[in-house]
This record gives sequence, C-alpha cells and structure tokens, in this order.
Amino acid sequence: MHTIRFWRGWLVVVTIGVMVYAAGLMLMPQTMHGLFNLLFFGDSKQVRHVGENNPEFIQLVYGVLGAVMIGWMVTLLAIMRRHFQTDPRGTWQILVVSIGVWYAVDSGFSVATGFVEHAVFNTGFLVLYALPLLGMGRSLNSTNG
Repeated sequence: MHTIRFWRGWLVVVTIGVMVYAAGLMLMPQTMHGLFNLLFFGDSKQVRHVGENNPEFIQLVYGVLGAVMIGWMVTLLAIMRRHFQTDPRGTWQILVVSIGVWYAVDSGFSVATGFVEHAVFNTGFLVLYALPLLGMGRSLNSTNG
C-alpha cells in the first residue's frame, strides 16, 4: 500500500499542476496564447485561424477551457481523495478511462483538424499521468494477485 500512496501522491501533484496551468489559461489568456504560438509556430506573435483583432475571443476560449479543466481536475482529486482507501482498483480504472478518453478525443481532434503540435503537447500531459498510473496498476496487480 506504501507504493500506491507514492503513485497517488504523484497523481495529486500532477492534477494540481494541471489546475494551475488551467488557471493560467483563464487569468493570462494573451500570455498563454503567446506561449502556444511560440511552441507551435516558433513565433509568439504568429496567429493561426484567430486574428490579432480577436483578443476577447481568445480570452473566452481560454477561459472556458481553463474552467472545464479545473472542474475535471477537482473531480479527479475528489475521486482520489474519497475512494482510494476503499476501492483503489476502481479508482485507478476511473482515472485510466478519464485520462485515456481525454487523450484520444482531444488528440484525435487535434490531428484531424491539422494541429498535430497540440497532440504532441497533449502527449506530455499523458506521460505525466501514465507513469504513476502504470506504476499504480503494477502495485495493485502485485498486491491483489
């Protein structure tokens, strides 16, 4: 159970980190947009499909995205806090399905619409969750046979 606590702690830290990132989307949309542009296009001033004359739209999109991400992360934290003690395997399954569905849908849509860079970006988040989930899965299998 000690190993499972380690992986759970990792998941909590990653989830809180995602919440901080999501809050950044809401509170600093122009800065975050510049960082995305730098990451995807090599130029923080580059704009693709959203003109420079639409900062309110960028703020709305990032605000909604940030709010949804925070809501999702709060839900994951509540599930981890409430159910790991009584049903670690069920909690693990919920987390795997939640993260897996997000990755498949978001990254699939990104690739289908020509934003492969965003799918690559998502892969970073996936790895941050996959490592502790894989470790936890192994721990659960070894303790429950």
